Amino acid sequence: MARKGENIYKRSDGRYEARYITCRDDSGKAVYKSVYGRSKAEVREKVENARREIYGEASPLKGKTFKQVAEEYLEDAKSTIASTTYDRYLDALERDIYPEYADTPMSDVTSAEIKRFLKVATESASRRGRSLTKSGLMVIKAVMSNVINYANAAVGFEKAEINWDRTSYEELTAQEIEMLCFKAKHNHCPELLAALLSLFCGMRTGELCALKSEDVDSLRNEIYIHETAHRVRNPKRGEDGENRTIIIVEEIPRKKQIRRVSYPSVLNDYIDEFRMPGKPLIRNSSNEQTDPRTLENWLKRIMSVFRMKEIVFERLRKTYMKGKADEQVLNYFFLGIRPDSPYANRVDVKWLTEELSRDLTSLRLLIGLSLEEAADILGVSVGMYRQLENGSRIATWDQYMSILFFYHYNMRTTEIVSNLGLYPDSLKEKIRIGEV
Repeated sequence: MARKGENIYKRSDGRYEARYITCRDDSGKAVYKSVYGRSKAEVREKVENARREIYGEASPLKGKTFKQVAEEYLEDAKSTIASTTYDRYLDALERDIYPEYADTPMSDVTSAEIKRFLKVATESASRRGRSLTKSGLMVIKAVMSNVINYANAAVGFEKAEINWDRTSYEELTAQEIEMLCFKAKHNHCPELLAALLSLFCGMRTGELCALKSEDVDSLRNEIYIHETAHRVRNPKRGEDGENRTIIIVEEIPRKKQIRRVSYPSVLNDYIDEFRMPGKPLIRNSSNEQTDPRTLENWLKRIMSVFRMKEIVFERLRKTYMKGKADEQVLNYFFLGIRPDSPYANRVDVKWLTEELSRDLTSLRLLIGLSLEEAADILGVSVGMYRQLENGSRIATWDQYMSILFFYHYNMRTTEIVSNLGLYPDSLKEKIRIGEV
């Protein structure tokens, strides 16, 4: 395990030993040398003298501030890290880190100092009118750690050991997979198509945003993944009419998984709806390129309407990686057969009433009624109607039929009620008295 900061330890004979890197061999492996002394101060001085001999001058970091070293690191790393990563690092430095550490000597910024700063960074940002998310804190931690390691490499120290507290995402449950497939079947939109491709093909958001119609082979049911999209700073920002950021599409390096993936054949018709020659498959209402952050927000918005807020792209992809994405469920729904209702003449009362509660708010808002107006029309109390909408009360069958009658015969929601499966053919057969 790599030591943090200085590679100095106390020997059993009471002396201190310090190791430093003198050079690297042809394979890049570090070649070490040791010095000894009766105190840490003594061995530090010997190490500094040894480095002075190696470099021909004092330590390369002597007198440099954190900002100066960070700028050197960014310049050095620019050609090796993704453009979106570079922009995130630069943004974190300028907005959150430089206000605190721009003039701080590099030697004073340690791994322990990173831990201290992360505890107060959110409060410091709020004083400047900014809000820091957990992902923003991770970027701060990443760039500061990389700057420290860059500085350590310059003076021959070992890399600092950094602990990462990453968010753990659980794969989707079987019920969530069923619900997502059902909603996608009856609501054709780019974000739900993206969700299905992430769930059943393991595609990342950047890959989804860069996906072109020509990359989808409907004969072989394969998708060729070779590009990724990022939103980065616009080099021309500040000029007349220029946006602060732009979307770029980059070729994925071959070592970073250019690949072909198979997708369920039942999605062919769904994909064809969004095909447009020369245009991205997943695009905005203006038929233009979108970016990963926007796509994530689209999914978050529509999942909120469906009361499925916990479904995010990270969970979709993890479900695929764990092998839990059952294509048979997708086939069931897209072929018009629900797994728990295989008979066409069966009315699933429990499912219908529960599904109505999930969709009641969006149906009311589409008509433009207030909660009080809807309750008055349907002849129930405002409190009861509120409970039906928030899911704390499930509609009885007579309440369901009253609500279905109202929304099915309103021209703004007739088609949506049918698309959501709230008025299935099996129910129509049950209530049909005779042929007209």
